[in-house]
Order: sequence, then structure tokens, then C-alpha cells
Amino acid sequence: MERINLIIFMRGFILAFAYDDLSKDKVATQSTTYPTPLDDADKYIAGNAVDRDITTCMRTDYLGPNSPYQTVWWKVDLGGVYNIYSVNIMFKNYPGYESRQQGRLAGFSIFVSTDGARDNSSLCYKDGPQLPALNFTTTCFSSGRYIIFYNERLHDVAYPDGYVVDPVYTELCEVTVNVKKDFQFD
Repeated sequence: MERINLIIFMRGFILAFAYDDLSKDKVATQSTTYPTPLDDADKYIAGNAVDRDITTCMRTDYLGPNSPYQTVWWKVDLGGVYNIYSVNIMFKNYPGYESRQQGRLAGFSIFVSTDGARDNSSLCYKDGPQLPALNFTTTCFSSGRYIIFYNERLHDVAYPDGYVVDPVYTELCEVTVNVKKDFQFD
């Protein structure tokens, strides 16, 4: 039994050092920002999703039929072109409201881009039709400098059951972008 525990420990130890977290404290931007309290101007800024503090989250203004916005995006500049291995997103969780939060995020996409434009990017992940986990990870074998989170609630579109249509707030608490060590393009 001790040998099995040692093997499991060593495997985890090795894997912990096999990947680099590229997004920590990198420059992040977002399409809109939820209005902030006067005493806390940084409460919902894009950089909160890469500060490695799960108590701070970014938040966009809302989407929906009563909103002037139909799309929302958040992106992080990794500072160089890398071969991406995985993306982990911790969405805001309000205890007792998990289904609502999942419905707000449902249908999101993750793109990898070399120039920051979604139009020139590679699709890494497209959610749906089931609701996403609030602690979400996907593997993503693509190279790029920017990771883009994108979601939409278009007018006159019928969305699957469980999708929240109005109001839809995007709240990302942490986005972690990993690469395997020694996989950077120059």
C-alpha cells in the first residue's frame, strides 16, 4: 500500500512541474465592465481573472434582450506565441445558484489567436448543449499568443433548455493557461 501511495505522489509531483502557467498576472482586457462601486474601481476588471485570487473576479456588463450588448469577450495576452496545452476557467459560483450560473455561461467558446482578433483565431472549445461545469478544464492543442473567452445571447435565437437568456453576466474568477515546458515558438 505504501508503494502505491508513493507512486501516486510521485506522479502528481512530476505532473505539477511538467506544465507552465502562462496567464498569471498577464495583461487581460474585456469587452465591457460591470459598473463598479466608487470605493472599489478594480472590483470587476479583466485582470482579476489572472491574479490567482479566487475571491476576485472579472465581470462584464450583462447580455440579453434588454441589453445593448449581444456578445461579450475577455482575453489575455500571454506575451509570446506558445503551444497551448490546456485552459482552466473557474467561473463565479454563488452557493445555491449553480444552475443559474451554468445557464449564464452556457454556449461559451474559447479561441486561441496570434494577433488578438477572434476572426483570425482557432477554436479551442465550444460549449453546448449541456451546461458547463463551474470549474472547467479543456485540452487545447493550438498555438497562439492570446486566449479569448467569447459568449453571446443573440436576439431572436431560441437557446436550449437551461440557458439563461436575460440577464447574462460573465464572471470569470481565474483563467489558467498551461503549456508543457519547453514548448515556446520564437
